[in-house]
Amino acid sequence: MKHFVLLFLAAILTFTYGCSMFSEKETDVFYEAQKYFNKMETYRCIADVTVKGNKDTETYKSKHVFKKPDKYVIEVLEPAENQGNIVLYDGKQAWLYNKQIDESFIIKDLEQEADKNLFVGHFLKNILSNEEIKMNFDDINGKKYLVLETDIPGNNKYRYKEKLWIDKENYQPYKLNVLDKDGELSIEVIYTEFKANIKVNDEDFNIKTGLYYIRKL
Repeated sequence: MKHFVLLFLAAILTFTYGCSMFSEKETDVFYEAQKYFNKMETYRCIADVTVKGNKDTETYKSKHVFKKPDKYVIEVLEPAENQGNIVLYDGKQAWLYNKQIDESFIIKDLEQEADKNLFVGHFLKNILSNEEIKMNFDDINGKKYLVLETDIPGNNKYRYKEKLWIDKENYQPYKLNVLDKDGELSIEVIYTEFKANIKVNDEDFNIKTGLYYIRKL
C-alpha cells in the first residue's frame, strides 16, 4: 500500500509540474498531501452515502474502518431498519451479517463488491492503475479543496469515474463522487469524524475474535 501511495503521489506531482495553471502555493498542497498519505496506515470515519437510482434515491449512514492494503469493516448506522448490518473484509473473503434476521454468510470473491469503491484507500489504488488523472481546486462554503478525478476499473457504465475532494487545510478526504458514463452523479459520500492511524491490527479483522474491538473504534 505504501508503495502504491508513493507512486500515486509521484504521478500527481509529475502531472502538476506539467501544468502551469497552479501557483507555487497550490503546489505545496500536493507535498503536504504526500506526507499525510504516506503516514496513514489505518483510518476510521463516518460515511453519509447517497445512491441515485433510476427511480429512487437511497441514503444511509455507516462507519468505515480501513487498514492498508485492503482490509475493512462497514457497519450500517442508519436507517434504523438496517442498523447493525456489517460487512467485514479480511483481504481474502468477506463476512456479511444481517442483524435483523440474525444471519450471516461468507463471500469468497469480493472483487465485484460495490462498497469497496466508497473507501479512500481504493480510490488511491485506482489512481495508480490509470494514466490519466485530472485535478483542480474547488471552493465549498468558503473552504478550499483539492479535487482528484480518475477512472474506475471494470467499465461499469453506472460507476465509470470517481472524484475525491481533499481538504486543503488538514488533507483529510471530505467527499467522494462516483459518476456514470454520461458524467451524472451515481453515488456521493460525505466523510466526517475522520481519524487517521487508529490502533487496529491485521488480526482484528477476524469475524470471530476482532469484530467486537473494531466496532468500538
